[in-house]
Amino acid sequence: MKINKLLLMAPVLVLLATASGIVAQVKKPAAKAAVPAKTKYGALAIDRSNGFYYGFSFDQPNLAEAEKRAVHECNKRGGACSIVLTYSGTGCAAYRTINGNVGTAFGWGIAKTKEEADAIAIKECLKRSGGIQPNNFVWSCNAAQAAPLKEIYNASPEITGPVKIGNQVWTSTNLNVSTYRNGEQIYYAANQKEWEKVSREKIPAYCYLNFDSSNDKKYGKLYNFYAVTDRRGLAPAGWHVPTSNEFVTLISALGGEKVAGKKMRGTKGWDIQDSYKFAHGNGDNSSGLNLLTNGSAGGDEYGGGQSFKYGIWLSYWWSASTKSIGDSFAYYLDFNKYSEPRVTDYSKTTGCAVRLVKD
Repeated sequence: MKINKLLLMAPVLVLLATASGIVAQVKKPAAKAAVPAKTKYGALAIDRSNGFYYGFSFDQPNLAEAEKRAVHECNKRGGACSIVLTYSGTGCAAYRTINGNVGTAFGWGIAKTKEEADAIAIKECLKRSGGIQPNNFVWSCNAAQAAPLKEIYNASPEITGPVKIGNQVWTSTNLNVSTYRNGEQIYYAANQKEWEKVSREKIPAYCYLNFDSSNDKKYGKLYNFYAVTDRRGLAPAGWHVPTSNEFVTLISALGGEKVAGKKMRGTKGWDIQDSYKFAHGNGDNSSGLNLLTNGSAGGDEYGGGQSFKYGIWLSYWWSASTKSIGDSFAYYLDFNKYSEPRVTDYSKTTGCAVRLVKD
């Protein structure tokens, strides 16, 4: 019996002997499997208190690397940065900010093209800029051969814009800057000992609620009065720390002390009781101000060496007004025992939150 040599060279050969001869059954080579699209990751990090500090990453092999790269790029510019956007797949992210001489407002977006992403970024920025056009534009795109576009995290809902109450325009979050308007650093008191030092020496400074820097995203920073009134400027251009009279105007525009408190307070956190079983009660935030339980840091002279001993229910917001020239007391906004907003005075060494009003 002769076997054709060509048949022996087939990929898979089965020979069957029959009465009529030899039949060759050949198995075809398996088709090559399609190579799955590689998932690429991108991220955007910014300093939420100063939108000019930003960092992008794209075409990263995993989410952790994308976030790490974006934060690193942002921090290199000098910011205190956190992630505000992460995504995977084929697409682009865009970022817009307004000019620095106007203030700080920003927005971002993701889409299949940079033009579509930019349109979203502009729309988001305009929500927070009071109508000022955002001229500064940056973008990045993942490679075209990546997997389909997917949004993983987007902090846009966490970033709120200013609110108009009567004839005033107010910020709806606490101030969270670590530099003065001229770019110089504000002294950071990282612990109780350092806060006592700045209180004794009357050094302009800030700290975090409970000296925990993770509180800055939600509550912002607590500044002493010396930082509030420093000539280098705490507020960005176009804004200022309100006077005590501007606080009075705000309360009046919201219907007066009897009803304004509930409108000003946020909807969570105010039901926490103090050591006397007292709580202000949650608000309805109908004003849009969303005042939170950000606490206050007692200075060395009046804090008894325990900056946060009274808990978060004693939450204060500085005005720019002093009680009298040369006096050690200044005015701030808080809530009295009836949960009504009031403008009263306390030591300039106290660390209080800050809201801004538009010039």
